[in-house]
Amino acid sequence: MSFGKLRNVLGNKIKNENEYELYRFCSNNVVGGFTKLLKFFIENYLPKKIITYSNRNWSPTNDYCFYSKIGFNFIGETKPNYSYTKKYDIREHRFNYRKDKLVKMGYNKNKSESQIMSELGYDKIWDTGNLKYEMLL
Repeated sequence: MSFGKLRNVLGNKIKNENEYELYRFCSNNVVGGFTKLLKFFIENYLPKKIITYSNRNWSPTNDYCFYSKIGFNFIGETKPNYSYTKKYDIREHRFNYRKDKLVKMGYNKNKSESQIMSELGYDKIWDTGNLKYEMLL
C-alpha cells in the first residue's frame, strides 16, 4: 500500500496538510491486509482525509468496488482519459507527449497535440475513467 500527497494532475489543485491519496494497493489474497495497512497509516500519519480512485475497467460501478464497503465515501466519476500507442503493443502516457514538450522538440506550435501525434503515427487509446472515493477522519 502506498500513499502520497494529492496529485495536481487529478484535479487536486488545493494542497492541504494531512490530506493524502492512496496511490496503490496490491495483495496476494492476504485476508484483512488492506484494513490492517490502512489502520497503520491512519494511526501513524494522522490524515484528515484520504482519497483514492478505482479504475472503471475493473470496477465499472460503485456496487462492484470494495472501497465503499470499508469506510470510503463515493464522490463521483472522472471523465475518460487517454494514452498513446503506435503499434498497439505498448501504451504510452499522454504526459510524455504534451504540446509544450512537442513544440520544444521542434514540432509546429500551431498544431494541436493530437494533430502532431497523429502525424507521427500514434493513435489515442481511451479508458473508461475512474470512480473517486474519500475517507474523512
